[in-house]
Amino acid sequence: MASGSRAIAVLDVDGTLTPSMLGIELLRTLNQDGACQATDVSALNALVDRSRTERGTSSARTIAAANDGFAAVLAGLPATHVADAARRTWRRVEGDLFPFVPGLLATLRAHGLHIVLLSGSPHEVIQAMADRLGVRTCQGAVMAAPGGVYDGRVQLPTGVPGVKRRTLRTLLRGHRVDAARSYALGNSAADAQVLHLVGIPMAFEPDQRLRARAERAAWPITNRHSVVACTQAALRRAGPAHDTKGKVNEC
Repeated sequence: MASGSRAIAVLDVDGTLTPSMLGIELLRTLNQDGACQATDVSALNALVDRSRTERGTSSARTIAAANDGFAAVLAGLPATHVADAARRTWRRVEGDLFPFVPGLLATLRAHGLHIVLLSGSPHEVIQAMADRLGVRTCQGAVMAAPGGVYDGRVQLPTGVPGVKRRTLRTLLRGHRVDAARSYALGNSAADAQVLHLVGIPMAFEPDQRLRARAERAAWPITNRHSVVACTQAALRRAGPAHDTKGKVNEC
C-alpha cells in the first residue's frame, strides 16, 4: 500500500442497501405535502422501471429523461423544503434498509475502509441517509437550485451510466486511494465502471446486464444473505496487497 493512501468502500444505494428507490420515495413525500402530483410520481416511476429493461444508449436516455422529469417536478420549490422532505422520507423508509447493512458497514469500518455512498437518487435523501448511518462521504443526483430555489435543471445526473465514475474521482480528488484494497458493491449496469476501479468488486443481486459483466470479469456475485460473509472473506484475502488475478465464483 502506498504511504498515506487509504482503501475505500463505494456502496450503491437503491436496490443494494435498500429495496426502495429513494428518489421515488422522496416524490411520494412531496406529494403528501401537496408539492407535486401523484401523476408525476407514477410517470417518473414508470421511466425508472423502463430503464431497467433497456440496454445501452436507450437506457441512458431513459435515465436522463427521469432526471429531467424529477428536476421539472422540483422547479420552484425551496431547497429547504426538499431537504426537510428528504429527512422525513428517510425516517419513513429507514426500516426497509436490508438487515445486512449494519453488519456490512461494521465489517468495512473494522478493516479501515472509508465508506462512500454513491447513488442515482437525489442527493438530499442520500445525505439524510448518510447522516443517519454515520457515513461522511456521499453523493446523489443534484438538481440546480440557484438562490435556494430549484430551477428545473439537472446539475449532476449520477444515475446516468459513466457519471458515477467521474463523480467518484471528483469526490476523492486530492486523496490517495489504495485501489487494490478498495471495495465496491452495486446491483446494476450503472455501477459497473465503479466496480472496475477497485480490487474487491462485488455484484449484489445484479440485474441481467451487470450479471453478464460480472461473469465475464469473474467478479463475486452475492446476495442479501451472503454479502457480509463474502465481504469478510474478500477483505481477509486482500490483506496488505490484494491479488485480483484469481477467479472468484458466486457465493
